[in-house]
Amino acid sequence: MDRRRCTPLFNTCPYRQGFSLVIISLVLLISLPIENIVAEESSHQEKVTLLDVHVLDSSCLNEESCFSWQPSNLIEYFGADWCEPCLEIEQEINQIDFNESVIIHHHPSTSDSTFLQYSKLKFDNQYRLLFIPSIVINGNGLLTGTSQGLEINQAINDINSSFNGIQDIELNNGTLYWNASAGYNLNLWMLEETPHEFENYSHQNLATSFLSFDSGNKSANLSSWTENWNGRIVFMLEDAGITNLTSASSQPLGNFDFNQEQDVDDEKSVREELKPSTLALMVGIILFLLLLPALIMFQGLRKQGKKIPDIEQE
Repeated sequence: MDRRRCTPLFNTCPYRQGFSLVIISLVLLISLPIENIVAEESSHQEKVTLLDVHVLDSSCLNEESCFSWQPSNLIEYFGADWCEPCLEIEQEINQIDFNESVIIHHHPSTSDSTFLQYSKLKFDNQYRLLFIPSIVINGNGLLTGTSQGLEINQAINDINSSFNGIQDIELNNGTLYWNASAGYNLNLWMLEETPHEFENYSHQNLATSFLSFDSGNKSANLSSWTENWNGRIVFMLEDAGITNLTSASSQPLGNFDFNQEQDVDDEKSVREELKPSTLALMVGIILFLLLLPALIMFQGLRKQGKKIPDIEQE
């Protein structure tokens, strides 16, 4: 009976068990990245993050009580002083009734002298915007580029707001008191009149500072933050996560404006994500290359074993 003659690959006598373990390990290692990516993607699902909006005006500090009011619309405008097309959009925005709608003017570009880091985080991480100028209406409608931005007044009429979650907010002797739904973030944006860096006019509602509290805390001391404050504070009750934006334009594929003199990496966030299948293929190829020397050695041992004469069992 032939003791050395063995069936190929998995049934090869001396190495059958070890080689099977190598193959199983290879399959497991290839499958792990897919599971990790699927889990990561599921934890970053898009959703509606804005629940409610309230506003406090600094003019109320002269009154006995300083209570917030709820606007009809929230307009978040992401612009830049170096952006020439933004001038036309800002003229359109200035026609909006500030007593009905509240406007937060963000400067997310690091090229601006009035750049605010928190505006950039909102631009990049929450809204995942790419272009300046861009406008977000009521936390869900998006206008991006100059041609779409000029539709702001029409878009406000078309988008319905359904703010809910904040019962009341009061500022009394530097202490802020609020009643709001628990489990969310109460984000405060301080807006102030700020001169344009290049033009002879001022931004009326530029975001200059930011604070955030757990909505369940009910109170906070803002005495130092509101010292010499002259403008507005916008309170946004928000849920953490990536916001699901939809186009508010009648021309969703309209032209976008780019400033060719700006560094693209500075003005937009480019995210190149590998697909799970592509990553798994790359990992598989790398592991195969790592195992290739062992496979060649194994094949050599098989050929060497065939040269040994068969020993017949008596």
